[in-house]
Amino acid sequence: MSDAVDAWQANVCNPYIIAYNTAYKSYHDIFKKQDDSDKARAELFVTAAAILPGSILMATAATSSLRVIAHRSAVRLLAGRSTSRALGVYNAVAGNATATFAIGKALDIVKDETGKAIKESVVKAMSNTRDLLATDPLNRDKQLNSWLTNHKLLAYEAADAIERSRTMSERDKEQAYDGLRAAPVANKPNGKIDPARLSPKIELGFYMLWLLDSDVLVTQTSPATPYGGGRYSSKPIDALPSSKDYPRSNTDSGRGPVQWIGANRPGGDVEDQIDKLHKQVRGSAFYAPGSWFGKSEVNQAKVKEVAEAERVLAWLSDKTQPLAPLGLRT
Repeated sequence: MSDAVDAWQANVCNPYIIAYNTAYKSYHDIFKKQDDSDKARAELFVTAAAILPGSILMATAATSSLRVIAHRSAVRLLAGRSTSRALGVYNAVAGNATATFAIGKALDIVKDETGKAIKESVVKAMSNTRDLLATDPLNRDKQLNSWLTNHKLLAYEAADAIERSRTMSERDKEQAYDGLRAAPVANKPNGKIDPARLSPKIELGFYMLWLLDSDVLVTQTSPATPYGGGRYSSKPIDALPSSKDYPRSNTDSGRGPVQWIGANRPGGDVEDQIDKLHKQVRGSAFYAPGSWFGKSEVNQAKVKEVAEAERVLAWLSDKTQPLAPLGLRT
């Protein structure tokens, strides 16, 4: 197993951190270039790991990062769909990712006191690795290393519990060992993450997350009068643009409060970088061509960009899912 764990570290964790660090620095530099670094909110980076896993290991780690996402529920939902899809092939231990990566389907076989002991080890491993991942690349590197080590220890504890079992027959033990030997942590990954290919996808994902978190529902609290303008309030929208719960505009005060969807753009330098990355990754610009004066400033155009950001994230998520249970995709 040690060789397999080393392979996960060398071929998944390390190149992922290289790709992540490249994207992280570029994202900050672009926002800093237009003096909007306050928009480079750290929680985006935690979310990106959940939506763009790049391998079964990163999808496993991402399920823990979902616990600390400070984003709205729409982004948590999108991340949850992504990690569930990546881990779906290992439908073991009620879908628990920590157990899935370390012990595969062994608990589907092991019962009684031995199964209880292994479950206790799973809980301990989950406690040791909660609240990942850090946003800073160096901290994330160390946390991923600890994450992988804790999975290895969990596998060893499970094997020890099976070996010491007084209730399992030798045949049952061998079947349980086969389950452990088939778990991802005990097998070398099929290939290696290419940082140069993954990095632009992660960075584009950062920007799409920013856009997806930029829409608001604006409500007119008092209409304009001849003596002054009206008053308005706004709040973030929790639903994804594709959801049936996504709010709709209403311009008829007789049918309820006057409301419409508003959205922000990140600024010229960032928009140029988004177009550059989108061309690199998908072959075309992200923003629709506007008039001689640039992009359309009609609010509906900005709202469409938010909806397109969701579609791009779904595409990126699909492109970074593992090709096979132990495979990689960048």
